[in-house]
Amino acid sequence: MSIALLIIDMQKEFNNNESCKKSLKNALEYINEASSMFRNANKPVIIIQDEEVNHGPDSEGFELIDELVIHSSDHRVTKLYSNAFWKTSLADLLKSLEVNFVVISGFAAEHCVLFSLNGALERGFNASILQNGIAGFDEEIIKQTQLCRPIISLEALDYILS
Repeated sequence: MSIALLIIDMQKEFNNNESCKKSLKNALEYINEASSMFRNANKPVIIIQDEEVNHGPDSEGFELIDELVIHSSDHRVTKLYSNAFWKTSLADLLKSLEVNFVVISGFAAEHCVLFSLNGALERGFNASILQNGIAGFDEEIIKQTQLCRPIISLEALDYILS
């Protein structure tokens, strides 16, 4: 099994929204830990950014949150829609990397995370959400998303990646 970590929309514009700051901060701890595990295992980390944020790719809001640990080996994909697979190069990138299982993390649980999970499954990838590695506008919806969808813990990832 080849596995990749998707980090969705961890952009400054969302961190400027007071209702999201706490969940973004909480999710960052798990995302950074997971991304470190993937990099140490030489598995792909793919950072996905929403082009419609703020004033587009040249704006400050489009930039990644400062606390997100990134590496030069990380792959980058931009998107225009909530589903990171819709009209992007993501599926082709995953196929070229021979990935068949994706772990999805990032923002927003009730939109891009959920739609990208469905997009992965619709395209034949196995997929799970990183437990505690998603953020959103509403804490209750974040909890519900994790209760109703497949999740994977850091402990399980440590076992799989080792």
